[in-house]
Amino acid sequence: PLPKSPPVEAMATQPFLSPLPPSVGHTRRILGLLSATVFVTITYEILPIGLLTPIAVGLGVDEQAAGLLVGGFALVVAVGSIPLSALAARFNARTTLLVLLGVMALSSGLFAASTNLAIAFVARLIGGAAHAVIFISVYRLALAVVPIQRRGRAASTVAIGNGVALALGVPLATALGTATSWRMAFVVLAVSFVVAGALVQLLVPQDLHDVGQRLSAATVLTAVRQAPLLQAGLTILILTAAHFAAYTYIDPILQQAGVAPAGISLVLLGYGVAGVVGLLAVTPFTDRRPRLLTIATMAVVAAAIAGLLLGRTSVTITVAAVIVWGLALGAFPVLGQVLAIRASPELPAAAAPMSNTSFNVGITLGSAVGGLILTTFGTAPLIIASVTVAVVITGLSLLPGWLPADRPAPR
Repeated sequence: PLPKSPPVEAMATQPFLSPLPPSVGHTRRILGLLSATVFVTITYEILPIGLLTPIAVGLGVDEQAAGLLVGGFALVVAVGSIPLSALAARFNARTTLLVLLGVMALSSGLFAASTNLAIAFVARLIGGAAHAVIFISVYRLALAVVPIQRRGRAASTVAIGNGVALALGVPLATALGTATSWRMAFVVLAVSFVVAGALVQLLVPQDLHDVGQRLSAATVLTAVRQAPLLQAGLTILILTAAHFAAYTYIDPILQQAGVAPAGISLVLLGYGVAGVVGLLAVTPFTDRRPRLLTIATMAVVAAAIAGLLLGRTSVTITVAAVIVWGLALGAFPVLGQVLAIRASPELPAAAAPMSNTSFNVGITLGSAVGGLILTTFGTAPLIIASVTVAVVITGLSLLPGWLPADRPAPR
């Protein structure tokens, strides 16, 4: 059993603000700001992939060495998310978020000013440590401004920043870095973190009731060891690994199908836009049917990746499969977050570090194993392996009790 902590029902009856809860309009502004914070954070995390070659040239290293800037960041997040989030749980979420936004600004600015790989690597490690904690702070604030039955919708709203970052943020920042300098792209991100911090200071009340405050690190660490949350985290990890095993190497897969190099960016843009559409489509239903929607999403992802195998010599089938893939996968991050919250009703704040860790471990594991399969066997076995893993976790999720059952959100 969890250590003694305020039950969800008690949290739900406490005032969200003193003396009144925020107005609907102000709640939307706060959730929009938190979504924008996620947007900038995800863009910073992923951007080096799109600018890897100019970054390597600017730092005087080869692309393999520059790849450490991506892998090191992901490793820090994967290893540090749960313990660092547990440590942060004892502090006020608003104050913690302000500090973390300052650290992210420092990381991005230092990275932009780096003259060698060592400085750049340190800058990314600092950013990775802040990234490991920032999501628990964001979700604690998001859960604090809505009644308990609207938590799924609040999580969905915040997660829109994730989808838009992948669909538009990273491509636009990559285009900026290509047109000017990779350093300029990270300067803009550093300024964005500062602006986000200023808006948090302006819009988020200091006396906001915090659903995660006064909870000890031991409580958080105990919560993430509970079977329901572990199973939700494992589901996120396995499907993310299946996805990134193939998606990391989508370039050679598309080229083999006959997509011209100049058209690959357009296909990926279509994938990203479809992801945002998928996310927006499930948002109204996340409070009611997260388990059903998650299983359906995973099944569609598996079918879409299988479509890549069927369309290995057809541009039309391949592009259609990629668009459907994006449509389904775009909904998965928010569904995973809502399931994690449902799996930890006594401590919903623990859902953020668990899902963050699961996503990053899945990204690292999937890309590493996918690269090994690709270089050893080729694209077809890679796609088959990705589909197989996706089908396995979909089947596992059908087992009674594996995921939290769909039911009306608690009132």
